[in-house]
Amino acid sequence: MGTVVWAGFVATILSACVFWVFRTFEWTRFSPTTQLGCIFFREPNVPATETVGFLLFLGLGVSLLPALFVGLMRVMGGTGWGTGIAAGLLVGAAAAAALPLLERVSGCIKQGRLPPPGRFGLNWGRATPWAVIAGHVAYGAVLGGVLAAF
Repeated sequence: MGTVVWAGFVATILSACVFWVFRTFEWTRFSPTTQLGCIFFREPNVPATETVGFLLFLGLGVSLLPALFVGLMRVMGGTGWGTGIAAGLLVGAAAAAALPLLERVSGCIKQGRLPPPGRFGLNWGRATPWAVIAGHVAYGAVLGGVLAAF
């Protein structure tokens, strides 16, 4: 159990870095921490939104997400870098396809503080689906690799 939490923590930090790189180069406006915070708040530009979003991102990254990824990797043959990448591709593609659903749960989008994501999040930048997939692939690769090492 401790190994899964540690692997999830390392993978979560790396995936946060991937999302940050995409935003830094202005390839996307998508921020998973802001979107998670906007589930509870209606203003994306206040510290509480980002703080709550980051805590949720970290909490989900060490608990529910590793459970999902480990289950997928077991179905695909076991933990490892390769199966982690494959699981990341699947989960990332599903997450990118589900981005339009944020319009229903995000207080920031409902209040007009953030634009709706559009299909695959393309309203937030042409690279948004690729950012979502890349973040999940990085997460899966690191999670699978760390778990396989232990």
